Amino acid sequence: MTYGTKNEAAADAATANATATGAAAIGDTGLTRERVLAICRSNWEYRGIDDASLREMLGEFSHHLEEAAAAGRTPQDVVGPDVKAFAASWARAHTPLPLRVLRMGALIPFVVGSLLLLTHLIDRTLTLSIEAPRIAFYGALAAGTVTWEMRRGNLGFRGWILIGLAVLPVAALTGWLIGDDPLFHLPLWGTLLFLLPGLPYAIKDIRARKSEPSEG
Repeated sequence: MTYGTKNEAAADAATANATATGAAAIGDTGLTRERVLAICRSNWEYRGIDDASLREMLGEFSHHLEEAAAAGRTPQDVVGPDVKAFAASWARAHTPLPLRVLRMGALIPFVVGSLLLLTHLIDRTLTLSIEAPRIAFYGALAAGTVTWEMRRGNLGFRGWILIGLAVLPVAALTGWLIGDDPLFHLPLWGTLLFLLPGLPYAIKDIRARKSEPSEG
């Protein structure tokens, strides 16, 4: 073999090696199926997608990725160059903003009604005296809860406690400015009416949480 032939062979080998390395770099983006699902889950939780819808979306998308893998497509082929943008578009398609707003609108009275019902039980009374500080406290707590769930997902009991402590000054300030004389009296049946709009959503979320451990 001549010197020129050896050089050509070496150049061909170097070119082939560079091509293989480049192809591997393109294919190896670190976006495994589990990684893509984790990014999507985090994005959807941040958007305040409820538990039941979140599980349905993850199940559907996971099945979609499995079908793509069976067809020889990688997760990168499915989601494209921006996983977060894909997750956002999937969320808009499956849980449009009007539906999320409707859910939040139903949960506001549900949160207030839950607190009122708890007060009925603690005070052992069928009728509550509603004062301005109580209204301010429940209103601030409901607003904080809804804002958190819209931006960060499910609040949880600990989150309720933290927000409750944070809005206590609102009640104190309202009492100082307006006073704490009763404005009206709320019967138990009125409290139960507050629960009705959000009850279906609450039941759906509870069922989703209970089914999570068994589905692993």
